[in-house]
Amino acid sequence: MEHDRFETVNQCIREAAKQAAATGGLAVPTIERFLRTSEETWDGAGSGRFTPAQFKNNEAYRRAAKTAMRTLFHLLANLLPAEAQLVPRVAPEAIRQRIDPMVKGLVQGDWRELALRELGQRTFVLNFQGAKAAMDVELPSCDMESAWRILWALYGDYGLKPDDVEMACDGLAGDFAHVRWSAYETKDPYSDVVVHEAAHLLHYLKPRNYGLHVRRGQERFADVDFCHYELFAFACEAYSRVVLRGDRKSRISFAEKMQEGAISFPRGQIEEVAALVMNAARARNGWRVIREATVIHRIRRRRVRTVTR
Repeated sequence: MEHDRFETVNQCIREAAKQAAATGGLAVPTIERFLRTSEETWDGAGSGRFTPAQFKNNEAYRRAAKTAMRTLFHLLANLLPAEAQLVPRVAPEAIRQRIDPMVKGLVQGDWRELALRELGQRTFVLNFQGAKAAMDVELPSCDMESAWRILWALYGDYGLKPDDVEMACDGLAGDFAHVRWSAYETKDPYSDVVVHEAAHLLHYLKPRNYGLHVRRGQERFADVDFCHYELFAFACEAYSRVVLRGDRKSRISFAEKMQEGAISFPRGQIEEVAALVMNAARARNGWRVIREATVIHRIRRRRVRTVTR
């Protein structure tokens, strides 16, 4: 039965590639390879100085690859259980409720409402309806890999991803944030991947692009040091669960058990993340502790006064 299912999936991949390649007389194996690997292997792809012919070839294949992803998305939908297609998209308001404590804790007051709105609208949970909406916003962009990851994140959760398709992540973020349905429904009491990916958006999006007043030295909603960007996101994720515990004593008790009780965090980072979350739980303002541990610390230059005699 499992062999038959994967054979059907492989047939869908080949059919999507065939349909997309036919309109431009393109090579079917090249499009199929993209659907399996996200690799752009056609003439003209990649960086460098293109000839007009190479540029035209690249454009033709990119259009075909996007068409193939849309076609494959709908072909594989026929293999999903009927009830899976009917589950509604996680609404932006539900996203806002999850990220509200983080935004209030990390974003300055006059930016908060806009940050909540943008993060709510830009974050997608990848059940069928959510993935469909996410594909619609990602495919028009130049970044085809995000759409490819959305497609296989969705169908991988339903056992419809061939073994040769390598796509292992709980979420991704760029201009938009995407969270796997399986990660959204995790049983890990310390995990909230919605908050994790929205935290990445906080240090990707720039307030000045929305007409907000920006003081000197400010660039993003959260100016996180690049070397700490995963620590920041993991800490925000876990601490957002800690703050749901009522009083300070309960928060500390919950945070103390994180290193043993968190099941979905990378083993190589759990000790550092748990220590930061513990410090945040003990503090009067835990979000400030996380911010101070992860943001870029700019050196303030002192003005030197020239004294004339």
